[in-house]
Amino acid sequence: MTLRLGIFGRGRLGRAIAEAAGDRVAWQIGRDGAPGGPVDVAVDASSGAAVPAHVDWALQAGCDLVIGATGFSTDGLAQRVGDRIGVLVAPNFSLTVALVARITRVLGAYAAREPRFDPYVVEHHRAEKHDAPSGTARLLAAELLATCPRKRAWRIPDASGPLAADELSIGVVRAGRTYSSHVVGLDAAEETVELRHEARSAAAFAQGCLRACEWLHGRRGVFTMDDVARAALAPVLKESLR
Repeated sequence: MTLRLGIFGRGRLGRAIAEAAGDRVAWQIGRDGAPGGPVDVAVDASSGAAVPAHVDWALQAGCDLVIGATGFSTDGLAQRVGDRIGVLVAPNFSLTVALVARITRVLGAYAAREPRFDPYVVEHHRAEKHDAPSGTARLLAAELLATCPRKRAWRIPDASGPLAADELSIGVVRAGRTYSSHVVGLDAAEETVELRHEARSAAAFAQGCLRACEWLHGRRGVFTMDDVARAALAPVLKESLR
């Protein structure tokens, strides 16, 4: 079955998704535009401020919705959606980033068992990017916090003073033209280890978005990119841990 797609957003991600989808795109509009005809799945690649209105539209239209915009709250989303449509929320559509997130859990668990290691996250995006830290950095920080309970919360170091022992450091760089770079690290007096993902363009996210649309259509409830990636990554992780 070939899905008909609608796209909210004409920025770099929205344009990359439209290019990858080709003639499957029924319409593409700005964040405040009016959707065209019915589609199987709509993709929100606009902005966090526009997401609530797009969720309202999707519920009224009975259309599955894939949300790639960041900077909005998901509180109450699952209750609103219920079993009416399928909604997938992903700060990053890359399947490789989903793999990085899973490995990040392992690094966090290792740091919990080896307290000589101090975990951290560093992200670098172009100078014009608005949100800081990025949605992906927040995701990776959440994975570390989930598996390293001696870290209570994340914080960007600032002039207010040094981080407390139970705070996870997130470093943020906004400079130049770098598309996307994320590092998860463990630092000890004797050694360090780093896990790095760098995106050269939006193409990886566009391909992952299309995979997410295909996976989501026909399902009901709220999901994440980890749900999409689970089937693809499970055989890889199982084989590598033999």
